[in-house]
Amino acid sequence: MLEALGFFLLVLLALRLETRFPLPALGVWLNLLWFVYHNELGPGWLAYLRGLGTGFFLAAGYGKPGLAWALTPWPLLLYLRLDVRELYFYLPALGEGALLGGLLYLAGFRRR
Repeated sequence: MLEALGFFLLVLLALRLETRFPLPALGVWLNLLWFVYHNELGPGWLAYLRGLGTGFFLAAGYGKPGLAWALTPWPLLLYLRLDVRELYFYLPALGEGALLGGLLYLAGFRRR
């Protein structure tokens, strides 16, 4: 769960840097860095998808559709050679992350 919160902080940092860089481009690089970290150093794909679900829900909640589309699990799909059947086993982790993002959004981490 700490990995999801770490990705949440990275998404908030991307929202702060929005004025200097295009947000979808930041989201693509953020997604790729998050994926490489979890495959090489981190605990694996489940934590990657939990953090990605959190960032995806918060980006959609903040009204940033470009960032939300950039935070789809495209690196994992490329790693699985676009075999969507392999991704089905990991979708509940993406839902858990989206649930955490929804709770954070409702808890007050949103603009007023």
